[in-house]
Amino acid sequence: MTFYLSEYRKEPLCEYLIARIRFAMDEIEQDTQIGLNVIYIDKDTHTATFYPFQKTYKIQNSEWERWCNLNDFDAISVDQSGICYCFYEAGSGETTIVTGLGCNTNCVMCPVSESSRIHAYPAPLKELTSQIAYFGTAVEHITITGGEPTLLKQDLLEVIKTAKQQCPSAEILILTNGRTFCVNSYAKEFIENLSAFDRIAIPIHGSTDAKHDAITQSKGSFNQTIRGLQNLAVGKMQLEIRVVVSKLNCADISNIADIILHIPRVTVVNFIGLEMCGNAIKNRDRVWIDYSEAANACENAIEKIIHAGIDIGLYNFPLCAVKRKYWSLCKDSISDYKIRYKPECTTCAVREICNGVFSSTISTGCFVAHPIME
Repeated sequence: MTFYLSEYRKEPLCEYLIARIRFAMDEIEQDTQIGLNVIYIDKDTHTATFYPFQKTYKIQNSEWERWCNLNDFDAISVDQSGICYCFYEAGSGETTIVTGLGCNTNCVMCPVSESSRIHAYPAPLKELTSQIAYFGTAVEHITITGGEPTLLKQDLLEVIKTAKQQCPSAEILILTNGRTFCVNSYAKEFIENLSAFDRIAIPIHGSTDAKHDAITQSKGSFNQTIRGLQNLAVGKMQLEIRVVVSKLNCADISNIADIILHIPRVTVVNFIGLEMCGNAIKNRDRVWIDYSEAANACENAIEKIIHAGIDIGLYNFPLCAVKRKYWSLCKDSISDYKIRYKPECTTCAVREICNGVFSSTISTGCFVAHPIME
């Protein structure tokens, strides 16, 4: 969740800081004694006081709704312009570590823009480990994502080790394009540090190097990804394959399934509908197909993968785009703050169990709803 503290930009304490949220005074001293920053929110005065700085800022009425939706023990970042981001929600049992937007591919349907990736740098290790210190020890699931996390090189292993120390029972999910794991020594280090409860998720965009590399716009990426998967297959952790379905590969989905079935130890396959922002909206005419067309393109592959005994999911697909027999495969995959429904969705008989659509996909006019009336 992103929100604002406009008063902060007038007198910022520093360029960037992170802090734990508190609604009561009695825990603040304990938090600061272990080196954490704290923001105490006073619901009566609508103020945010930063500790140990002892600096108080007024929260504007237009900003208060987001601030009062925070919970005790949440953790947020605040930059010098007053933009705040809640990177840890205490009550959810899960959290995400974003290593930066930089990436060594430039996928034509990526929801991050090319310019954002070009100008992005990996987050410093100290910043990432500092964030982890704000996580609760009972966190059950940690996702590490980017951009491309392996651009951190050896620092990514330090992030994983720190996360496991802070949250010993957490399952780790790493979202990566898998290319760096073609280096056997690098893959081996991850094999040694990940358990059978952890997972690495890697996309395959085409059934041949020409098709895959045309989508990633990175020559050699297909062969690197396949070698990476083969190197990781000797480990204990789970391997997940993700297939982002677009106009560029919808006719190739069944062939991609055949490739997946020849990769050792794949435990999960997820087919993913487009999020229409960044590169995806820039290349709309090349990549966009209606969610129903994308779901139909996956059907043969779904049957192959189910028959092989591999778990499967459909991410980002509204129920009206999917045949009823596949509804159980549709996952709650869109972050809460991004979920939207069109006005006509109010008439849909399954609106309450539908996981919705990306806000960007609706705002760009891509999504056409087909309300289910029975």
